[in-house]
Amino acid sequence: RHAYMTIEELVETNEATCKDDTCEATVQAELDTALPPLHQERSERIDKVRQAQHELVGVRSEMTALENSLTKLEKATKTTQEECGAAEEGSEYLEKVRDLLDGMKRCPGLSGAVFEIPHFKSVAKVMSVDITKETDEQLDAKLMAACRAGLPEETRNDTRAAAQGELRQRLVANLPEVNEEDMPLYGVCPGCQGEAYRGAVSGSYRRCFKSQAKIAGGASESKECNDGFVLAVCVSDLSLAEHQETKAPAQEQP
Repeated sequence: RHAYMTIEELVETNEATCKDDTCEATVQAELDTALPPLHQERSERIDKVRQAQHELVGVRSEMTALENSLTKLEKATKTTQEECGAAEEGSEYLEKVRDLLDGMKRCPGLSGAVFEIPHFKSVAKVMSVDITKETDEQLDAKLMAACRAGLPEETRNDTRAAAQGELRQRLVANLPEVNEEDMPLYGVCPGCQGEAYRGAVSGSYRRCFKSQAKIAGGASESKECNDGFVLAVCVSDLSLAEHQETKAPAQEQP
């Protein structure tokens, strides 16, 4: 009996230890304290990148205008050569200008990667969601299909479902501050997995923003979501130039 009681005490002690969430709560509190400054720093760096990209857009425009002017000037010089036969120096000068422009095109940032910003478009209903029968990948496919349903085939791929991480960190332009819909907002992975849940095919609940939850900062994000009817957040990725156009004030009609 003494051995039995000892084993029972060990079982109870270990069970209490396993269920003790003090450590997790402490880590979460530290995370909640550390994240706001990081979010602020991230926002500042994003603003700097956007400013740099905006300046590059201006450089590209100036280079395009300069190339067009150079092409016209080359044509005029060629005509002068044919008519006068005395424009060799001018032709050589234009050739050097052309070489200079070609060199500028190879500068980092003037070509290659394009900085894109997701813009909020709408929400789309997704019916019959069941994490006990569907993997995260299958649910993500439903969210993506809902956002693209009914769109013309030629523009369908321009719209996608926002990632949960994009929603949590408010990386989507024009995203509402609060979920005012009567259904939870779900984002695709990455950043979609919530608390561990053995009943789920993928091993965890989903993260989401319930109705009336504040989206900004992610503090109101639910980590135990298992809803049958949800909403996908649909976005379009715009280049920096297109993003600036959406922010430009409308010109007044005369």
